[in-house]
Amino acid sequence: LSLDNQNATFYALEGRVLLAQKEYSRAISVNEKAISLNPTLAVAHCSLADSFAYEGRYEEALIFFNQAIEFSPNDPQLWAFYTYGALALIFKGDYVRALEWTESASNIPNYQYWTTSHKLVAHAYLENVAEVNSTKKKLLKECPAFSCSFARKKLFFLKKQSQVDTYIKGLYLAGIKEGQFPQLGD
Repeated sequence: LSLDNQNATFYALEGRVLLAQKEYSRAISVNEKAISLNPTLAVAHCSLADSFAYEGRYEEALIFFNQAIEFSPNDPQLWAFYTYGALALIFKGDYVRALEWTESASNIPNYQYWTTSHKLVAHAYLENVAEVNSTKKKLLKECPAFSCSFARKKLFFLKKQSQVDTYIKGLYLAGIKEGQFPQLGD
């Protein structure tokens, strides 16, 4: 950014770093700058949506997740736009819509295990027993080391304990064990 302060992608990348550092307000500002420079940069819309979601501003988050999807319907990270949106919906308590978003994400060939995990949490809160059992098997096949401890560690970017608690409670309801599995590269 010091060499080129007009590059929207650089601002979007800075926004992701700030998000990981739990500096959501700064991430919001930086992503708004990215969007002002490139109004259709989908990744900036997604990052802005994440920042709003982690601040508990779920309706604003969903607007920007939808814009990211609309602006880049063939984006290589499209699965992530839907999956992160599903996480916001889980935090909001809208488990039915979270399932819809995870379904959209899971239809994209390169989706990752978090999509399945979010689906599992939503099913658990909705007490969909058969779906919980089949989704849990699928998740543990996709990520054999998945546990509540694993999820808690991977959710390091959340500063609201209530959001972490909501997610972990859903995993417990689904029968995911606490576990302490060593992870390569962690």
